[in-house]
Amino acid sequence: MAEVDDLFKGIRRAELRVFFRLFPVFRRYLKDRESAKKDDEGVWSYDREKHGEKALNAFISLGPTFIKLGQVLSARPDLLPREYLSSFQKLQDEVPAAPFEEVLPTLQKNLGNVDEVFEEFNREAISGASLGQVYRAKYKGKEVAVKVNRPNIEKVLKRDLIVINRLLKLVKGRVENFLYISVFNVISDFNSRIYDEIDYRKEAQNSRRIAKNLRGKEDVIIPEVIDEVSGKEVLVLEYRKGIKITDLESLKKTEIDLKRLAFRVDLLFMRMLLRDDIFHADPHPGNISVTPEGAIILYDFGMVGNLDKRTRFSLLSLYDGLVNTDPDAIMDALISMGALSPAANRAVMRRSMEMAISSFQGKNPEEAEISELFEIANNVIFEFPFRLPRSLVLYMRMSSLLEGVCMSLDPDFKFVRVLRQLLYSEGMLDELYRQQLSEFARKAVVSIEKGLDVLPLLKKKLEDDLNRMPEKKDMKVPASIFLGTVLLGSVIMLTHRPLLSLVVMAIDLAGFAYLLLKKS
Repeated sequence: MAEVDDLFKGIRRAELRVFFRLFPVFRRYLKDRESAKKDDEGVWSYDREKHGEKALNAFISLGPTFIKLGQVLSARPDLLPREYLSSFQKLQDEVPAAPFEEVLPTLQKNLGNVDEVFEEFNREAISGASLGQVYRAKYKGKEVAVKVNRPNIEKVLKRDLIVINRLLKLVKGRVENFLYISVFNVISDFNSRIYDEIDYRKEAQNSRRIAKNLRGKEDVIIPEVIDEVSGKEVLVLEYRKGIKITDLESLKKTEIDLKRLAFRVDLLFMRMLLRDDIFHADPHPGNISVTPEGAIILYDFGMVGNLDKRTRFSLLSLYDGLVNTDPDAIMDALISMGALSPAANRAVMRRSMEMAISSFQGKNPEEAEISELFEIANNVIFEFPFRLPRSLVLYMRMSSLLEGVCMSLDPDFKFVRVLRQLLYSEGMLDELYRQQLSEFARKAVVSIEKGLDVLPLLKKKLEDDLNRMPEKKDMKVPASIFLGTVLLGSVIMLTHRPLLSLVVMAIDLAGFAYLLLKKS
């Protein structure tokens, strides 16, 4: 009972602290959101930028849960004005490590006596993040990295999520319904997924899946998990030392070609996204290193994403629409991904998209930066009630972080140029166009299948006409009949459905006979 009372008091104290810290931030945000909608396209507000920085500092001051939530919001152009996005995108998952004495109980609970399990254990953390921290050690003669949860992190998350959900109820009815629903969806998704990042069993599984996908295909190192001493709260991996991807001075001393390295890093992540069943969704500089020989090392597989075949197809279609400045293709892709309702007013949406992409006209798409393409999307997304699926949010976050890393290596780096080269060289655009043709064929076949219901009526109509009409000769066949036959044949070939082809042929012949009789 005393423990419950302590939890309730802790929640109440945290609720008051969060409320007074975020209330002024939220008030400024609502005003900035409205002003951003009314401002002319392309106008950057330094007042909103200043308010975005204050919001960022408030999130950092509230601790690990809010730092992780801020990272999620940094990829939500449907919720935050671009000035706020610019501030939140600076949010790195780097926090001073807690004292070793505070994490020692977690290590002992999971492993027993640390000095007996490990031959050596350096009690100075080599890195600290919002949810965990990492130490160096030696296990069975092998250099390892020991990743451990922050002290009481599960209790902190539970308390903070209760506070966030209680405060969310306070704003219901006080903000526009779309905004409330969008924020509610973000928080609900965050509630269900944040615990995955403190369950190192899931991170180990993600690591193994990605390592398997990349094995023999990419020049990349994924540190091996030492399963026998890893669990939910502690993860032990082989220690692979490298040069931080943004440590340009050290990289130059190794004579590594930085332009080539930028290209390789980008290619690695985009192949994961577009080829594999899982991708690393958090490529900030702390998670990428390079060996002196030039091999890329990836760390931290807590935040991952995956695209099913349909979403990947929709994403390729969205990219194709953006680089070709095609508003209709953009809308079709967003509808396909579930980001935009099919009932949306296409005429209004189209006008807004045309205005958003007008500044992009005349530019070579290959010379664009991903930030420019997202700016086009942002100008439209922020204005309308979009619901961005998690896979698209992770893609946007991953792409933005990745572009920043690559541009630090090569200031002339063009994300879209590499992406376009990847799509062409690996046949992904061909696959996209084949899929589009197949989708067209599928819809045509569905229409034909629906038409089967009228076949008995058509048969009766033909029989009645045959009984009434006299026989005539020298009848000419309209060209449209042959064109229809060719179209149906194409559909049949594309769909590879032999049984259906027989039915289609029967309908075609019946229609052919009917038109002949009508012509006579």
